[in-house]
Amino acid sequence: MKEVVLKKSKILFRNDGLVEVIFGHHAVIDLDDCYDILNVYKQELTEKKAPILHVLGNYTNFTSEAKVYGASPEGLSFSIAEAFLYNSLPHQIIGNFYLSINKPSVPTKFFKSKEEAETWLKTFL
Repeated sequence: MKEVVLKKSKILFRNDGLVEVIFGHHAVIDLDDCYDILNVYKQELTEKKAPILHVLGNYTNFTSEAKVYGASPEGLSFSIAEAFLYNSLPHQIIGNFYLSINKPSVPTKFFKSKEEAETWLKTFL
């Protein structure tokens, strides 16, 4: 497994084919952070697409611009499916709002259980 550490996140390129992005606690993810993550995908995945698991830290938040970019074709250019692992009711509410407003172009779901998220993502391998 390869690991890349960024300012507000850590990206794991797992041996099972999943990419796991772990966001720091209290992190506010902005557009520059999205670009940093995408650049790592470009470097590590080259032309491949992968199922991506986003693990939200306590009080992780995303700017409006980051949400729009994250759901855009460019922001999803290395993703075949996205799962978000949340740990609080506010994350669940924000997640439902994100899905209904931003409408990502790849299958996207929010999960409270990491095992369920991984099982779902592995159906895209």
